Amino acid sequence: MQSLLPGWASAMSHHPAFVHFPIVLWLTALLYEIFAVARRSDPAHRTAVWLLWLGTLGGTLAVYTGLSAGKLVPVSAGPVLEAHEQLMLASYFLALGLSVFALLAGRRLTHGLKVVVLVGLLILGVLVTLGADRGAEMVFRYGLGVAGKTAPGPK
Repeated sequence: MQSLLPGWASAMSHHPAFVHFPIVLWLTALLYEIFAVARRSDPAHRTAVWLLWLGTLGGTLAVYTGLSAGKLVPVSAGPVLEAHEQLMLASYFLALGLSVFALLAGRRLTHGLKVVVLVGLLILGVLVTLGADRGAEMVFRYGLGVAGKTAPGPK
């Protein structure tokens, strides 16, 4: 396996391999739901819900690998890690709640309830953007996970 996937074998954490899926799927769900509500499009709403569900499934892997990776973060990056963790856990649980809501409501969602889903996705979009920014800060400011580094400290 190491010769086939040397990057995977040498990774300090596999968290980066999973984080991009929920980010892109949740933000794309938001775009579809904006269109769905504006145009009263049921197919666009169903697509948004499927994207939300897939993002939440990917988010489960991102949370699991992220909590494991968090144990490797040195104290110098602790405040950024804490902010990242709180924002992304809030994102995940909001997405999970929206996913359950959409699943239970099924096709019975009225236009008003679709607006509720849209507002939830807007909040999710803000949370995930802020949380992803803190994750990027750990990589690009503190060098976490880059070239085997654990953290050189702030620049």
